[in-house]
Amino acid sequence: MSNSTSTRASKSAAARHRPHARARVTRHRLLRTAIAASVACAFAAPAAWSADDVQSIVVTAQARKQLVQDVPIAMQVISAKDISNIGAKDLADLNGYIPGLVVDSTEPTQPSFGIRGVQPGDFGIATDSPVGIYVDGVYTGKTGGALMNFIDVQRIEVIKGPQGTLFGRNSAAGAIAISTNEPGQARDAEAHLKLGDYGRANADVMLNLPLSATTAARLVAVRAGSAGWVTNQTTDHKMGGDKDWATRLSLRQDVGAAKVIVGWEHENMEQYGRPAFAVIQNPALPLGGYQGVYDAAYTANFVDPFSAPLHNDTQGAEGRNFDGATLRIESPLAGMAFASTTAWRRFTTHNYTDNDGNARQDLYLATLDAKRARSFQQEFKLSGKTERLDWIAGLSYFHNNEHQDAGAYVTTATLDTLSLFAGGAPNFAQLFGGLAAAGVPGVRPDASYPWQETHYSDVRTRSVALYGDTIWHVAPSTNVTAGLRWTQDKKTMTWYVPGRVSPALDQFLTTYGPLAGVDPSSFPSNIIFATAGQLAGSPVTRDKDWTDFSPRLVLDHKLDANTLLFASVSRGYQAGGFNIFTPPNPASPTATGRDPSFAPEKMTNFETGVKWNVPALRASVNASLFAYKFKNLQDIQLYSVGAIPTYNVIASDQKAHGLDLDGRVRVNPNLTVFGGLEYLDQTYTRYQRLDAAGNVSLDLTGQPVGTPRLNVMGGASMSWETAGGRASVNLQGSHQSATRCNSDTAALSCLHTATLKTGTATSKFDLRVGWDSPSQRYGMALIVNNLFDQRYITSLGGQTQQFGSPYAYLTPPRAIAVEFRASM
Repeated sequence: MSNSTSTRASKSAAARHRPHARARVTRHRLLRTAIAASVACAFAAPAAWSADDVQSIVVTAQARKQLVQDVPIAMQVISAKDISNIGAKDLADLNGYIPGLVVDSTEPTQPSFGIRGVQPGDFGIATDSPVGIYVDGVYTGKTGGALMNFIDVQRIEVIKGPQGTLFGRNSAAGAIAISTNEPGQARDAEAHLKLGDYGRANADVMLNLPLSATTAARLVAVRAGSAGWVTNQTTDHKMGGDKDWATRLSLRQDVGAAKVIVGWEHENMEQYGRPAFAVIQNPALPLGGYQGVYDAAYTANFVDPFSAPLHNDTQGAEGRNFDGATLRIESPLAGMAFASTTAWRRFTTHNYTDNDGNARQDLYLATLDAKRARSFQQEFKLSGKTERLDWIAGLSYFHNNEHQDAGAYVTTATLDTLSLFAGGAPNFAQLFGGLAAAGVPGVRPDASYPWQETHYSDVRTRSVALYGDTIWHVAPSTNVTAGLRWTQDKKTMTWYVPGRVSPALDQFLTTYGPLAGVDPSSFPSNIIFATAGQLAGSPVTRDKDWTDFSPRLVLDHKLDANTLLFASVSRGYQAGGFNIFTPPNPASPTATGRDPSFAPEKMTNFETGVKWNVPALRASVNASLFAYKFKNLQDIQLYSVGAIPTYNVIASDQKAHGLDLDGRVRVNPNLTVFGGLEYLDQTYTRYQRLDAAGNVSLDLTGQPVGTPRLNVMGGASMSWETAGGRASVNLQGSHQSATRCNSDTAALSCLHTATLKTGTATSKFDLRVGWDSPSQRYGMALIVNNLFDQRYITSLGGQTQQFGSPYAYLTPPRAIAVEFRASM
C-alpha cells in the first residue's frame, strides 16, 4: 500500500464529516476565546514564576546513564511533559514532532515504523522491522506489541542510525527506547480525565505505595476511547474511533544495594476497522472506463473523498489482547554492575477490514489479518569503569512463536470482475444467467455467493547475540568508542493454504451444475491464493539461519565544556526472513528450487555531528550530517505477477544522505522556543520487479524512494503566574515537504486532478492551554489537536487499485478536548 501523503485543506468539504453546524460554531467560539484569553494573560501576567532552565537530560541510549549532550549519537528525547503537551496516546501521535521518525498506525495491529526513510511495508510475521522498539529494555517486535498505549511513561529516546551493539536485536536503522516510571518510596497518586469531540473520553490513574522501607508498588490503569469522526452510510455506524484500556502493576524490592522489579501489564483494544473512502462513485465504473492504467481519462472520474459519503459494506473490527510479565534485576557484582532482564509476552490480534472502499457487490473485498504470538526474552549485562575505560558486555536470547491468518473474503461477482480484467474464467454471471434464462426455478441471474480463502503461516524464531561496547578515554577531552555484536538467528517457517470455503456456492453447483453441463470439481479451489494453494495445499516447512558481526566505531572530542564533536561509522543488521505469500515448492526440499527466504538487511552508516550548549543564551543546538547504504530492505507490495494481483516481497538496496538539526532557546524565564528538522535525499540503488516469466517489469534503480526531502517541527512553551496559580501555553507544529514520487508511485501518489491532489506538502499544529494550582496538585487544560483543521489523504490505492477502484485514507479533523488533573 502507498505510504505517500497528500493534502486537502478544504474546510467546507471536510465539514460534511462533522456532526452539526451549531456544534461546530460552539467549538470555534470556544477555541477563539481560549486562545485570546491565553494571549492576553501572557502579556498581562507578572513573571513571578520562572520556567526551568534548558536542562541536560539523563538518558541510557548507550546502555549507561549519561547526559544527553554527552552522547555522541543523533537522538531526540521526548519527556512525559512533551507527551502531555501534544496529548499523545501512543507513538503514532508523535508523528512530525521527531523529524525523521514516521509511524504508520492506519491499522494499529500492524503498524509500520521508519527512521531516516527506512520504513518497510511488510505486515507478515516472517520478516522484521529495521527499527527496534524497546519498553524498559524489552524488545517488542513489529506486530501486536509494537504500538501500545503510553502507560506512565518517563521518557522516550529516539536514537537514529544502527544500534546493534547497544540494544537487544533488529535495530539496523535506529531504535525507540521507552522508559516507564519505577515504584518509589514516596506515596503518590495522580489521575487524568480528558473529554472532547467525537465522544472522546480518556482516563488514567496512578497509585504509588511504599509497602516497607525496601518495598514499593505502582499501579497504573489507562482507558482511552472515542466514537469516531465519520459515519458509514451503509451501516449507519461511526468509524475512525478507538477504544482500549490497559493496566500495569509493578513491584520493587531493594535487597541491600541490589534492586529487583517485577512487572505485569495487560492491554485490550477493540474497535471498528479503519474507514476507506472510495474515489470512484460513478456506478458505471470501473468496468466501463478502466483500461489498466490511471490515465487522465480515468482519473477525471475521481471524486473528492472529503466531500464524498463513506460507504463501506464491511464495518470491520480490529482488536488486540496483550499480556506481559517482566523481571529486572540490577546489582553490584565484584566492583562491576550486573543487570538481568527476563520477559514473557503473549498477544492475539485481529484486523477485519473493508478493502474495496464502496458497497458494490461486484467489487466486494474484505480482508482478515489475525495473529497470535508467545515470546520469551533473556538479557544479561555486565558493565564496569576504570580510569581509562567504560565498558559494557551483554548476552541476549530471544524466542518467539507466531501464527498468522491472512484471509480474503469476496463474492462470485467480485471474481467475475477479476476474471474480466484477467481475460479468463470462471464467469459466474454467465452460469447464473444461463440457468435463469433456461427457466430453472430458484435461480436468479444476479445471484452472488460468498467465497473465502485463507492463508495460514507459522514461524518460530530463535536469536542469540553477544555484544560489547567500550569507551576508551584516550585523553581528558577525547574518547574512542568501539563496539561489536555477534548475532545468530534461526527461523522455521510453515505455510498452509487449504482450498476455498464457499458452502452455499458448492451446494448450488452440486444441485444445478449438471443442468448447465458444469462439473463442480472443474472450478478452482483457490483463485486469490491460487499459486500458494498449489504449493502448500498440505503444510510445507523450511528453516534457515543467519550469522552476522556488526561493529561500531566512534570518535568524540570536547572542544570545551559546552561543545562536543563526534564522528562515527556503524553497521546495522536485521535477521533475514520469509515471504509468507510465496511458499516453497515441496518438490524441491533444498534452496535450489523456489526459495522464499530473504537475506538479512544490513546498513552501513557514516555520521559526524556537534552538540553545543550556549549558557549565555540559555540554548542548545545539535546537528549531524549522515550518509548510509542499506541492503536488502524487505518490503511487501501488491501487484500483478500473473493474472491476479498478489502480495510479493521485494528486497531493495537504498542509499541516502542528510542533515539532522534540533535546538531550543530559553528566551526569558517564561518563554522557551524549540525546533528541529531533517533533510533527506534517498534513492534506490537496486529495485527490480519481475513478471511471471522472470523478466524485469519495473526497474526503479536511481529513482527516489519516496521519502519527502524535508521534515520540520517547531514550537514555543510559555508559562506565567495568574489567577492564584500557574498558566501555560504550548504551541507546536510540523511541516513535511512534498512526496518524491518515482515511476511506480506517480500514478496515484503524486496525482493532481480537478478534485484531489496527492503527494503535496503537509502541516499540522497542536495547542495546549493549561492552568495548575500553586501546589501543582490539580489543574486543567484545553487541548486542540490539528488546530487549523488541515486535512490530508495519507494514501490513495489499496487492495482494489489493481482493478481500477482505489480508495483513500484520510487524516481526522480538528479535535478539541478538556483535560482535568489531580494528584496527592
